[in-house]
Amino acid sequence: MRIPALVLVLAVAVPAHAGELDIDAGAQATTTAWNGDHGGGAMLTAGYWFMSWLGASFIGKEQYATVDDRLLSYFSLNASARATLGSARLVGTLGVVHQHEEPRTVWEQQPLMSALGVADGIRHRFAGRAGASLQIPLRTMGKADPYLGFDVDATVFGDTDKGPRWMMSAGVSVGFLWDFARVVAK
Repeated sequence: MRIPALVLVLAVAVPAHAGELDIDAGAQATTTAWNGDHGGGAMLTAGYWFMSWLGASFIGKEQYATVDDRLLSYFSLNASARATLGSARLVGTLGVVHQHEEPRTVWEQQPLMSALGVADGIRHRFAGRAGASLQIPLRTMGKADPYLGFDVDATVFGDTDKGPRWMMSAGVSVGFLWDFARVVAK
């Protein structure tokens, strides 16, 4: 029984990978299923690559949308996959989303409660999302690779009574990939 288990472990074992930290920030334009509902805002991604092709990420967005004059706070946990295309990297993500939607007037009247997600009039929504980012490295700086990113994503919500059924975003970002295993020449 030990021989098959050893063979299985050796078959699925991969070389050790020290990991990479991936941080980027940018701006996105957004549209939704509601007629005339457009907007956009800021986006921040923090990810970690456990293997050269597999990682996990958190994506946060603060956006404005025109219908209902509302603010959107978007929080997503994702599985990430990556492939290289020459010197560029293509990153795909699949994840779950928790979003707060509330009229801008609520933020103005209850800023602390809005920031905590418990203000009057806040709508909590859950969704699934898929996204892609093309990362174009700008240069190598020691263990860091700064890059320019082009990002797209689509989000589908589980309800339609609290907001639009879907939301799509596209934008640009700047970031850096910190490679913990890279040896820097002195």
